Amino acid sequence: MIDTATNTVIATIPVGETPILVAFTLGGTRAYVTNFGSNTVSVINTATNTVEATLGVGDAPSHVAIANVP
Repeated sequence: MIDTATNTVIATIPVGETPILVAFTLGGTRAYVTNFGSNTVSVINTATNTVEATLGVGDAPSHVAIANVP
């Protein structure tokens, strides 16, 4: 986590191997991180800065997108 006012790292949230990309939900309550080296996606609760789930996906995930679909 980075403090954008000072551009300093203020927290580190451990995820899988070789994290590549992060996408946030529209309300900013969740972040999804692709973990290229462990073939997973980490779901981060942004209120607590903790990983609330790790999802197994296909080989070498490198991209993620969030769609706001009703």
